[in-house]
Amino acid sequence: MKIYLFNTEDGLYLGEDFADDAMAGGSSVPAGATAIAPPPFGRREVPVFMAAENRWVLQPLPATRRP
Repeated sequence: MKIYLFNTEDGLYLGEDFADDAMAGGSSVPAGATAIAPPPFGRREVPVFMAAENRWVLQPLPATRRP
């Protein structure tokens, strides 16, 4: 099964991976992952997983300046 990884401290999207259904107990995914796909996002956005609400939200990346 395809899973989507996130940082357990702040929910930031880390990427995707695959989990063996048997390894994950058949009905759960490893900690720091979800089976819910993040929404499509642009160059200046980042998906953040809201674990308490079991959903993704998009947050803008802060603007940075080059010296």
